[in-house]
Amino acid sequence: MDIILKNDNSQKAFLSEDTFEVVSILKDSYGYILDSMQEEGLILKYPKCNLFKELVFNKQVVGFCTYDFSREFMTAALSNIYVLPEFRGNGLFLKELENTMKDHYKPSIMEPTRLVVERLIDYGFAKRVNDDIVVSAIEFIVPGSHVLSNSDYDNDELSTHFYDLEMCCSFHVLDLDKGIIAYSSPLNHDIIHYDCIEKRKNINDDYFSNIKDLFADNDVELMKVILDLEERLPIKNYTLEEIIGGDDEFSEYIQSLIDDGHVTYEKAFEIKQQIREEYESGMILNESLLIRLAYLFDSNLEPSIKSHDDICPYCSMPIDSHDRFCHFCGINLDYDIDEIQENLIRFINTSKSDFEEDIRFIMYKFLKLINEKIEIDYAIFTIENNYNISWSNLRYCLEEYGYFLNGSITEKGYEFLDSHPLHFWEKYHMDIVNYTDFEDYFYKHPEINPIDRCLNYLEKFENDEYISEIILNIKSNL
Repeated sequence: MDIILKNDNSQKAFLSEDTFEVVSILKDSYGYILDSMQEEGLILKYPKCNLFKELVFNKQVVGFCTYDFSREFMTAALSNIYVLPEFRGNGLFLKELENTMKDHYKPSIMEPTRLVVERLIDYGFAKRVNDDIVVSAIEFIVPGSHVLSNSDYDNDELSTHFYDLEMCCSFHVLDLDKGIIAYSSPLNHDIIHYDCIEKRKNINDDYFSNIKDLFADNDVELMKVILDLEERLPIKNYTLEEIIGGDDEFSEYIQSLIDDGHVTYEKAFEIKQQIREEYESGMILNESLLIRLAYLFDSNLEPSIKSHDDICPYCSMPIDSHDRFCHFCGINLDYDIDEIQENLIRFINTSKSDFEEDIRFIMYKFLKLINEKIEIDYAIFTIENNYNISWSNLRYCLEEYGYFLNGSITEKGYEFLDSHPLHFWEKYHMDIVNYTDFEDYFYKHPEINPIDRCLNYLEKFENDEYISEIILNIKSNL
């Protein structure tokens, strides 16, 4: 067997937004691994993947693993893993999970076999709560087409922390009051090694009733087990700056999306400001920053899973009672709206903050629509869909500043409209210059009257004939 040798233990990876054919990669680059799998009579559980990684031991490529990027839950789901027989027992599965958590975020596992779940117990990532039922800190993902239930099920993708060793299935309580349970279909490995088809003949009304009673009687204890297990996971804790970047730059995550043409600079800037606003006000946590970023950059934000009883109040995707944040939209599930709005205003009032300038811009856009006799409902719709801010937060800001009360622009609001940098930028047709740069200059020189601020800024480009015309136009109207 000609095992690939490396200079170090680094893992080569193949990554794509689309999917790879796993067998094609194995044929092209790792024929000896494919031969070994065929000799063992193994069939890939998932023939396609988004991410293919080598498994390396002592500078030798001795296996591989693959991940799917779950469409429903913001996670990378481990879908296949294989290690050459003579190299098993060296902790490569554990090492892969730990490296993923330390470098990125907690993975999930697609349809784990009983053997995989038992390994998670050995690693301390999962725990038996009785002879058969296991609670796992790492979620298990089951494609909708592989989900069974004791009630009608909509073929939604299933995410759960629970596994039954006896029945060899991941399962989830969809509705505790009604005793509705969803569980995974049998896997070949479990059929062969654990005779699970025969054992599943005992999945009947009594079985579902016992599951219901277990959760009804031990709900708090079960959630505590999950929380304790999750707290021990070696998960990377991101900072706000790592996710969105510093004051004058984007993070690597956001910049790569801009460079690849997935998002415009303007949209990226809006999302950056929104995440900063939400983080500072407590709406998102460090643990959910990356999920929130992915959610806001995803153009398909409609909830697609409707079979679960407990759902996030913000995005309507499934949640568990122990969750601190929604694993789909990233919002902190424990935050109090009144407290958040108080924190939001406190943040707004921070001198010269980026958000202060951003919220002024949004308030100007809204008030201008109202001033132009646009219906308030349409104005709200326009702002919410273009600037990623809720009407409740925008209204709170408008009222706090005294610009908009009882459905009308106040005198102070009209003064704000007439003194905003965007008013002058539009009035004098200054679209030839970068607005953000102009706005920054405008706010940094409050001691100068607004017209002179415009002229002083434009004079930096005095050699530009178009800007010279703008300057002449401003001066002629003085």
